Amino acid sequence: MPPQSQQRSSHNDGIRRYVLLRDKKCCQWPGCGSSSGIDVLFLIETENGAPPSGENVYKNGVTLCPKHMDIVNLHDKAFGPLIFDLIQLVEFERDLDRTERTYKDILNK
Repeated sequence: MPPQSQQRSSHNDGIRRYVLLRDKKCCQWPGCGSSSGIDVLFLIETENGAPPSGENVYKNGVTLCPKHMDIVNLHDKAFGPLIFDLIQLVEFERDLDRTERTYKDILNK
């Protein structure tokens, strides 16, 4: 799980580190996997869906290569739901990996 949203200046840096580690610094676009020029696309924490006011507080994110980052930024409204689902899938995969390691550790004891 990503760090809890906090109104501190280090929160957004913590989210960036978390996403890069979780995504293994590879593009998470289905079928891509590129590790060149990776950047983090963030979800912004808002109150009741209202536009953010003041400093943005990031909620989560996903790593994308420059090609897919440009696609998403050009068509942000169309790709918004896809990016949210993509982040959910990446989080689910991480949870599955963690559960698998836990069971393997139990069975090896």
